[in-house]
Amino acid sequence: MPRRSPPLVLVALLAGASMAAGKLQPRHVFVHVVDERGAPVTDLAAGDFQVSEGGVARAVTHAGPATDPMRIALFLDTSDAAATALTHLRAAAVGFLDALPPEDEVLIVTTGRQARVRVQPTADRRKLRETAGGLFTDGAGTVLMDGLLEVDDRFFKKADDRWPVFVIFTSDGTESSAGAHEKAFNKWAVGLGARGATVHAFVLKANRGGGGTPDVIAMTLTRNTGGRYDMMNTTNALPEKMKALAERLALDHRRMTAWYRIDFQTDTAEFTPINVGVARGGVRLEISDRRRIE
Repeated sequence: MPRRSPPLVLVALLAGASMAAGKLQPRHVFVHVVDERGAPVTDLAAGDFQVSEGGVARAVTHAGPATDPMRIALFLDTSDAAATALTHLRAAAVGFLDALPPEDEVLIVTTGRQARVRVQPTADRRKLRETAGGLFTDGAGTVLMDGLLEVDDRFFKKADDRWPVFVIFTSDGTESSAGAHEKAFNKWAVGLGARGATVHAFVLKANRGGGGTPDVIAMTLTRNTGGRYDMMNTTNALPEKMKALAERLALDHRRMTAWYRIDFQTDTAEFTPINVGVARGGVRLEISDRRRIE
């Protein structure tokens, strides 16, 4: 019987955020395995991987190609501060939708005056385009923080078979979310990247010098998840920028087919260092706690 080579181990330091304590819950990590020539190794199964978390061995429940379709939450600011961007915003949203792979789901959320889910997750591009192209200003301030928490709770936390992506267009105007939710939001923001989500944000500069609450939210989330952050003085270039982002998301998603998603069970309420080993000699392993666009 051939001897198995010692597992190749690489450590991913995950964000030190806490989750709600409780019984066994699923977690996953993404790894890329290549041979000595740099070619992807594509014939591995769950039994070929060993996972430990904080030094504790975890049971691998599944390992397979990271081909989950995207579920994209498209947040669009329809507050007073973004009123001048409305025409560009409509065009940008439609162009973004047209550039995405057809199998990926999108939901549309507006954040003027209140957070409203205009379209629930769907791959129906016609319905999405009609909604995006017919948006109007809702006035008042933006409700970005509350909207993010609500949408994640309703559409992402239990959608473990989707690649979670948030794309935000917001003005740097007044943030009208409930102050009582700030503590919960801060905790959520720290742990989001470790769940495999990515946030990309385009911010219209409404405050001189920037730095308003919506801008801080956008900058923090993109930094925590490895996403794109772009502040602009005008939205003339927004349609082209959002189209380019959709094209990059599609390319990044295609590249992920050479990666493995490894699912395992955990009983810890903390995100701690994860070790992944593969029981095969002559291979190199790359690990990531999130999918990011370089």
